[in-house]
Amino acid sequence: MKIAVGGKGGSGKTTFSGTLARALAQSGHRVLAIDGDSNPNLAVTLGIPGGAAQEIPALPRDLLVDAPADGGARRRMLGRPPAEVIESYGVAGPDGIHLILGGRVGHAGTGCMCGAHARVRTLLGELIGREWQDQDVIVDLEAGLENFSRGTPRSVDAIIVVLEPFYRSMETGRRVWELARELGVGRVWAVANRIRSEADLDAVQSFCEAHGTELIGALPFDEALLDADRAGKAPIDHDPCSPAVMQVRRIAESLFDRPIRGKAGSEAEPA
Repeated sequence: MKIAVGGKGGSGKTTFSGTLARALAQSGHRVLAIDGDSNPNLAVTLGIPGGAAQEIPALPRDLLVDAPADGGARRRMLGRPPAEVIESYGVAGPDGIHLILGGRVGHAGTGCMCGAHARVRTLLGELIGREWQDQDVIVDLEAGLENFSRGTPRSVDAIIVVLEPFYRSMETGRRVWELARELGVGRVWAVANRIRSEADLDAVQSFCEAHGTELIGALPFDEALLDADRAGKAPIDHDPCSPAVMQVRRIAESLFDRPIRGKAGSEAEPA
């Protein structure tokens, strides 16, 4: 399954993405993690130390090439097979995870990150076929909505939106849901984060119900996540049994019992 994780900046999507990837890997899944944020921090939440994380190479600008398409048009595609791209630019992380970095802002005044979005979008689109059938892909999207205007997660099976129980976070989630459905993504799910009370949970549940989105889990406010962030450690390493980490583990276990809706709208078997 290919899953993209999005939401408002500061909602906790990167912490969730990294912990979900580790939970899947610890349960026996082969996992490829892709950091699609121009301010990449997924490495640390996966458990790659900060110093090593700074040395991870981003996908290069010349990775994509023009190729003929139907009707005499041209299309952009990887200049190398996906396996070779991952071998060349993927970095090994804990529990057998491989991490790919889409791009990072290296210097001021160097222009937009359009190319990085294109490289991640193309890589996701070409991760098909038998060699990827037993590998899960977790993409930590850039915060906000630009990913969707550029079609970055077009080829994923599901998008998980991380929501805090606040108006601006949930409104961003609503726009993500709308844009994801316009892209034809098979499933759009929500995860509530930093839940402190029944009122918080009720607010997110009501919002999801009003907009036809399934809430697949709720993470409590958890001091252990703050402690892990201060220590620069992965939450799942800092406290593998903290309440929020245990809830992410439950979400990971449930994902593969959920049907994936195909692009044409028909239900497919669980992945």
